[in-house]
Amino acid sequence: MLKDARLWTAVVAFGIAAFLLGPAVFPVRAPAVAEESIPEIRYVCTETGEVFMRRLTAAALPHPTTGEATLVPAVYDRKKKTWKVGPPPEIMHRRGLLRPSS
Repeated sequence: MLKDARLWTAVVAFGIAAFLLGPAVFPVRAPAVAEESIPEIRYVCTETGEVFMRRLTAAALPHPTTGEATLVPAVYDRKKKTWKVGPPPEIMHRRGLLRPSS
């Protein structure tokens, strides 16, 4: 009888430990983001200088006609009154430059 009590105590203790430590070992994935909630920003082509509206991504986007990855996030140059190549999205976000176009 004593061996049965030890066995069930060990099983229950293991179950509780797995329940408490499981999220630390196997973290829960972040929820999927709806595409409508991703802001659209302006991208500029590094080769032609054309400006496009696209959803924000972390990588360079392909040009609609050439297919080459030449579209990068753009910032507005007030002195020249044109869109120019901006820094990577992470830096733009930290500096407060990354705002959805309206």
